[in-house]
Amino acid sequence: MPIKHKPHGTLEFRFWLKVEKTDNCWKWHGTKHTFGYGMIQRGIKPHKKITAHRASWEIHFGSIPCGMNVLHKCDNPECTNPNHLFIGTLQDNSKDMYQKGRGWLAKRRNI
Repeated sequence: MPIKHKPHGTLEFRFWLKVEKTDNCWKWHGTKHTFGYGMIQRGIKPHKKITAHRASWEIHFGSIPCGMNVLHKCDNPECTNPNHLFIGTLQDNSKDMYQKGRGWLAKRRNI
């Protein structure tokens, strides 16, 4: 019978095992989502994974308000530096993306 991997230690303990702190972005060295966002298992049950930058927010600032997202000021999906993160809605995320020229609509208007 195969042995199932079980996370050991608290979320915070496991988080720090995978973070490389620098003077700028804190690089995530663990599992990554297809789009480059770090992923970490919240706990043994219910086996839910969350993004590493959300884990960073919770570790440094506490819980994330219901329905809110953790957004990157630095636009680096693998960054977990809490100074590079802010709370916002999906609309805030879209506005931030548009203002920085990263969305498909912003790119299309620059043609």
